[in-house]
Amino acid sequence: MLSQICVVSVTYYTDASDIRFTLAQQLCRLAHQKQINLIVVDDSPIHIREKIFQEQGGCVQILAQDNGRYQGKGGALRQAIDHARIWFQEHQKLNLNRCVICFTEPEKVDLLNHIQNIVTPIISLDQSADVVVPLRNRALFQETYPVEQYHSESFANLHFDSLAKRHVGFQTTEIMERGLDWLFGPFAFNARLACHWLEYTGMSWDAQMIPYVRGVLHRGWRIQSVEVHFKHPPEMKLQEEGNPVWTSKRLHQLNVLFELLGKAELT
Repeated sequence: MLSQICVVSVTYYTDASDIRFTLAQQLCRLAHQKQINLIVVDDSPIHIREKIFQEQGGCVQILAQDNGRYQGKGGALRQAIDHARIWFQEHQKLNLNRCVICFTEPEKVDLLNHIQNIVTPIISLDQSADVVVPLRNRALFQETYPVEQYHSESFANLHFDSLAKRHVGFQTTEIMERGLDWLFGPFAFNARLACHWLEYTGMSWDAQMIPYVRGVLHRGWRIQSVEVHFKHPPEMKLQEEGNPVWTSKRLHQLNVLFELLGKAELT
């Protein structure tokens, strides 16, 4: 199964002492240890990128962001997805319909411990899903995240659920009962659908979500929610909890997504 999975991520650091940089290194090491294919597109200064390259192993590819073709976070995501698609076809010689691409932010190291559960609905024999959005276990979400993030993301999830559940594609039994974890970040999709992410031009968090929302609303994609017992890094909770810099960032994220995802797509 692992040969059919490719995890993609995007990075940008200006300081190698950033705890997120250390977590990105841990993600690369864990991918190598578990033999999970990982592609990272990085836009850091070269002296920072060289330190990430030290973590490169047989299953880990770290690419410099091509800012001529792919700008911003959304562009980096598209570059990573495009590279994964080509890698499946040219190097693995695999049928894209039996492959899955999974995105995660680099600091979400523990997600790799749950990757097979996440992708199973997409590549199992019955292929019961086109897209999977992992759902954080509620108790671990509350325990391991900064309190402000737990509340802001829980609120946003409820808001987007209230909009999505008006549409037939989101009215599955499991989504009606427990909703989607919109603000978690990671998602997985059948690799044959990669073109829909590559066609979307958004530059921010919307580049992750809107392609699968449009797929469900307009193309009949089947979406599933898979619960994972994900543990957020304790050093991030320690750094961010009670810090107004991070609460301001979360408010900005909500404002962006309420417009681009909520009003423009789901309303």
